Amino acid sequence: MYLSREEERILKGYEGEAKARALEVIVRVGEALGAPRLIEIKHAHISGVSYENIGDYGLELIEGFWRLGARFSVPTTVNPISYDSEDLTSIPGVTLSKPYVEAQEAIARALSGMGAELEFTCTPYYAGVLDRYELRMGDHVAWGESSAVAYANSVLGIRTNREGGPLALMAAIAGRTYYYGMHIDAERKPRVSYVLEAGRALEEAEAGVLGELIAEAHRDERPPHVVAAFGSDSSIKEFLAALGTVSDIAMAHIQGVTPEDPGGEVREVVRIPWRELEERLEEKMPGGPVDIAYVGCPHASLEELAKLARMLEEKGAPRAKIIVSMSRSVYMKALSLGLVERLRRSGVAIVRSSCLIVSPFSKHNKGVRLATNSYKAYHYLSRKGVKAYLARLEDLWKLI
Repeated sequence: MYLSREEERILKGYEGEAKARALEVIVRVGEALGAPRLIEIKHAHISGVSYENIGDYGLELIEGFWRLGARFSVPTTVNPISYDSEDLTSIPGVTLSKPYVEAQEAIARALSGMGAELEFTCTPYYAGVLDRYELRMGDHVAWGESSAVAYANSVLGIRTNREGGPLALMAAIAGRTYYYGMHIDAERKPRVSYVLEAGRALEEAEAGVLGELIAEAHRDERPPHVVAAFGSDSSIKEFLAALGTVSDIAMAHIQGVTPEDPGGEVREVVRIPWRELEERLEEKMPGGPVDIAYVGCPHASLEELAKLARMLEEKGAPRAKIIVSMSRSVYMKALSLGLVERLRRSGVAIVRSSCLIVSPFSKHNKGVRLATNSYKAYHYLSRKGVKAYLARLEDLWKLI
């Protein structure tokens, strides 16, 4: 791998041992993948910061770099943590021990000490990072959250591979990543197109099922080209989150959405009947009432919160508990618009900076019946012992 003089100096420790170690990891991964060189990045987003997910080993890794003197070389945001730090009781049924809270606080303290912005969200694009850090189409970043990676590449035109949490951490410290995959123009050109034969726009749960269908079918190394009508940005978000849940796909070239020319390399067209999507969704829907309805995975947007508030006011508060997760910044915007008050008046439990997937929710709610419009939440929670089901948002009132 070619290294610049500055990169050679970093590896030799002239900018500190922590940065040298981080860059060494980036170089070794890049060499293993056959990357010819490194590229500078403008932003990093680190996943794997929830104590529930990474435990003591992850805590030791993050704290270790902080104590070694590591500082982030680029603006850096981080994924959700294991609870709402402003309301430890916001996740129903969950009781947190003092050592557990202290461990999560230690992770946050180390990340902050290295220079991270503690937004704690899986949707940094809703938290204003594009404008705050002047991220534009074609910019190179290193993001470690699968749904955010797919959204960045597919909707924003920002370039990132799907980095694991530790690798995104190293890239944030080094300020560089390896030139490979989604950073290369040619690797972003689709060769297989998937056409959904449907007469109406997809809502969130339906979009998630489409993501599952395409992820299962797609075997090409290039991103899939997708022709489908999406009803909203939240449905696009749910489609991309599902795609990243079922596979390691880091991008989908969505017709009319992706701000790049797909080129003329598409050589195969796969048609997906609408009935196939409906049948998949029906298989995942609950056969009767549920105990909890969950919205906000990935973290909810203002658009989603407004839609939910309207539905609650029109249909009335349901019997079951409704949980919504969001970032701190979206919460503050929703608070100023009166959306938080409207949601809480309807009995909604609001979870900031966390979500049910990366929290201890599943440990404390085994056997609970939960319905969600998020394929990603359905997928992971059902594997953690929760009786999770997938349903359209408008259908939740039939279930709760």
